[in-house]
Amino acid sequence: MVHIIISNERRAWMRLASHTVVFDRDPEYLRFCKDPSGSVIRMLHLWLAEPAHESPAIRHYIGSVRRCDCGGWVSRGEVQHLFRRATAAAILAGENRRSLRRSLSCYLRGYFRTTNEDEA
Repeated sequence: MVHIIISNERRAWMRLASHTVVFDRDPEYLRFCKDPSGSVIRMLHLWLAEPAHESPAIRHYIGSVRRCDCGGWVSRGEVQHLFRRATAAAILAGENRRSLRRSLSCYLRGYFRTTNEDEA
C-alpha cells in the first residue's frame, strides 16, 4: 500500500534578546509577526497516513522540523532525526523505506519552496 504524508504547520514569532515567544494561536500574533525585532519560526509536524476517499487514516507520527524565516535555516539534526523516524514508520507500515524517504524529501523541498514563494 502506498501511504501519504500529512502535515500541520504552526508558527511562532520569537525575539531571542528578550526570550519572547508569541504563537500563531495568540490574537496578538498578527501584530508581532510584522515586528522586525524578531523572526517567525515554522514548525511542521508530519504524519504517515493511508489514503482514503473521504479522509485519510493517520497511522504513524513521523516527527517535526522547524524552519526560521529569518535566514531559511533548517536544523540538520532535526532533519536526520525526521528521516530516521520515517524509516521506522515505513517498516511499521509495510512501506518501502527508500521510497518513503524519497517522498518525504520531495514533500519537504516542495513545501518549503512554495511557502517561500507565497511570502515573496
